[in-house]
Parts: sequence; structure tokens; C-alpha cells
Amino acid sequence: MNIIDLQPRFKRYFLYEKGNRSKSYRSIIATLNTFSKVTGIHDLAECSTLALREYLLDQQEARQWSPKTFRNYRQDFKSFFNWCVRERLIKNNPIDEIDKPKLPKALPRCLTREELQTILYHCEWYHWRYKFERVRNTTILATFGLTGLRLQELLDLETLDVNLLSEELLVKEGKNRKDRLVPIHPQLITRLENYFEYRRKLNRPSRWFFTGVNSAKKLTPKDIRRMCQKISASSGIYFTPHMLRHTFGRLAVEADLNLYKIKSIMGHESTKTTERYISASSESIKHSFRQATIL
Repeated sequence: MNIIDLQPRFKRYFLYEKGNRSKSYRSIIATLNTFSKVTGIHDLAECSTLALREYLLDQQEARQWSPKTFRNYRQDFKSFFNWCVRERLIKNNPIDEIDKPKLPKALPRCLTREELQTILYHCEWYHWRYKFERVRNTTILATFGLTGLRLQELLDLETLDVNLLSEELLVKEGKNRKDRLVPIHPQLITRLENYFEYRRKLNRPSRWFFTGVNSAKKLTPKDIRRMCQKISASSGIYFTPHMLRHTFGRLAVEADLNLYKIKSIMGHESTKTTERYISASSESIKHSFRQATIL
């Protein structure tokens, strides 16, 4: 049975029955199609563990895949072949016998409190073409640093999701399609109020909270990254939206916020992910050490 012929059936299952994201489906299909193109294997019966292992290892060597990239491609295959087993098209998943490479235990890349303050300062004094850009961009950077939102979560924020009265942000369908409420820090309230007021004066209603300069459309990841690059160059401090999320996690740990509360705010699946910020925070470790009775 041809792999391509199975894709419409798999799509209905993966998207509509399981409710997964279309982005994940596109990734799986791209992985399958590239595999068929490179290896010349189109028949499901020929997708053996040996063929898949040789393909993954060859690609890792040729493209210098990181362990995480290898695991991502392996997961694409696993998702598709699990469905094939479920449909009784094959008896066993051929990818299961291929081990996942260990991931290096790297600490998350964070900024210090002083560095975060510096990039906010440079954003406020940058020579933007429009005043709206200044207000919006500074609010965006402050929102990343004071809420720990992911990039797509910030882009998907709708105007009605930001409740200044209850001091909460509603993140709808974050990672793993889970909703969560994120408290708005007092230091962020004023910036959000100013942004709301500026938008009101411009008489620019929009479904989306963060919009373009001359339109009511929501921003794109490219828009945010371009803005971050400008402020990185201006401040001399390299950062990305995800580094600002990590910075929030580190600063929350240093503020002695409960680990489970940080997990809830950031939308982590497990506290194991949240615990990385304890290791990343030398100040938290120093503080705990100073409080400990050693002798």
C-alpha cells in the first residue's frame, strides 16, 4: 500500500478524530514525503526498521541534526506508524526499535533583570517611525518578560483575552491545546493600560490585541523577530522571544515564587521542565545556601 495514498485517511484521524494541530500534520507529511523521495521507498511494507534507521542516521550525518531534531523526525514517523498499527495495516511500529538520542542537559538561556530593563529602555528610546510602534513594541517586550508567554501565545492574544479588571490574561489553546489563566503583574498593568488607551485614541478596534501599525491584523512571528533584532542591535544584548520567556522563569524563581505556581503560569506539562530555572538561577541557589544551616 502506497504511503501517499494513506495520507487522506491519516489526515482525518490525526486532525479531526484526535484534534491535533494542522502544523503537526504538515510536519509529519513533509517527513514522510522526504523519506520516500530520498530512499525511493513508497510502499508501506518496505518501511522496515532497517530502512528507517539508515535514513535517519544518514540525514543526521549529512545535515548535522541535533539530538532534538533527530527525536522530532523520529516522532513524526512514530505518529504515522502508530496509526498504521491501529488500522491493522502493519503489525508493529518499525520506529519503536530505533532509540532516541539523549538530549544534552543545557540550561535555558536567560537574561538578567538588569539586561531586561536595558532592552526595555532601548525599546522606549528607539527611533520608531510611529509613536504607536514605540508603545506597542515596549508593551510586547514587557509582556514576554512579565508573563512568560510563548511567541505564538502572545500573537494569538485577542483583545477580550486581556482583562485588566481581574488582572488576568486568558491563553487559549496554548501548547498541547490547553487553556490557562496568567496573572498580570502590577508592573505590567500600567503598560497594558497605556497601550489600550493609545489604541482607543487611534480608534482602531481589532479582534487581536497586538496589531500592525496601519492595520487591524495580528502580527506575525517575523514581525516580532524583526523588532527583537532591532533592539538587540541597539542595546548590544542578544535576545529572542523565547529567551524572554526563560527570563521570566528565572526571575520568578529568584522571587521565591512557588514552583507549582510557575508551572501553572508558564503552561508546563511537568514541574521537571520548571525545575530547570532553579539550576539557571545562581541567585536562588546562593540565597538558599545562605539560609541553610551547615554546621
